[in-house]
Amino acid sequence: MSTQVDEFAALDAYSQAIVGAAERAGPAVVKIETGRGGRLPNGRPGPQQGLGSGVIYSSDGHILTNAHVVAGANKVTVTLPDGRSMPAGVLGSEPGRDMAVLRVATGGLPVAELSAAPLRIGQLVVAIGNPFGLDFSVTAGVISALNRTLPTGPGQQLDHLIQTDTPINPGNSGGPLVDVQGRVVGITTAIVPWGQGLGFAVPTSTAYEVISRISNRHREAISKGALGISGLDAPLAEAAIRANNLQQRAGVLLLEVAPNGAAAQASLRGGDILLAIEDRAVETVDALRKVVQALRGRGPWRISFLRDGRRRNVSLVPSA
Repeated sequence: MSTQVDEFAALDAYSQAIVGAAERAGPAVVKIETGRGGRLPNGRPGPQQGLGSGVIYSSDGHILTNAHVVAGANKVTVTLPDGRSMPAGVLGSEPGRDMAVLRVATGGLPVAELSAAPLRIGQLVVAIGNPFGLDFSVTAGVISALNRTLPTGPGQQLDHLIQTDTPINPGNSGGPLVDVQGRVVGITTAIVPWGQGLGFAVPTSTAYEVISRISNRHREAISKGALGISGLDAPLAEAAIRANNLQQRAGVLLLEVAPNGAAAQASLRGGDILLAIEDRAVETVDALRKVVQALRGRGPWRISFLRDGRRRNVSLVPSA
């Protein structure tokens, strides 16, 4: 009888470890949906949809995922476990490490802790993600090996990977591999499709390096821009279109505004939606770039934007 009780206690402890890990990290795991390509009708092949996972690592909306999840995407949407969906921009990507950083313009988000603490073979880990679109699934296993190398193409490979027997499937890519404390120790990246229990994750130590490089490049790009901003394509709410009598249905949502940049000097801030520059509509980031190039050397510019659903105008002096 005591043996059976001991077995139940051991199983309960194992279950509680997994439950605790999922509860700590789960709220920060996102589903990532992408749109790629175009054409039709009928030049084929038409737009393609992609699915993956990611994890929020800062409350101001930075998200880690795999580079291959967002490669070639012209539209990225993230969905939280609480059902909120929002557009995301790709701040940067390093395919050689299969890592990318996304950003959404929403603050106060749940965050998972990143941990680069030493790992041990046999250590219990939990994967959280969206395998085959089955939202926010949890699987458990152990770390099978460390410092693995995985060929990814001719002359290409991923190094220093974590090998795990935790079940990983398409759609899990980019999601977190967490320890029993719910700390992210890796980002799931690949499987060996002809084997069982052969999954791989990029360790958090590598993710830290990638985050640092992407953040530095991104800050430099913003500071050198004429406006000092980063943004993404964003549809306008029907209520805002009607209330402001707008003729356009999209604008550029500001993700970041560089301190002391031209946009900041004009009192623009993250979350504003650019509508037009000098009465030239900017419904996409690409359109914004073209308008900025066309107006280079002139100024100040009259900027039209939405804030809290109301259309506003400011005068902006672009950086040289």
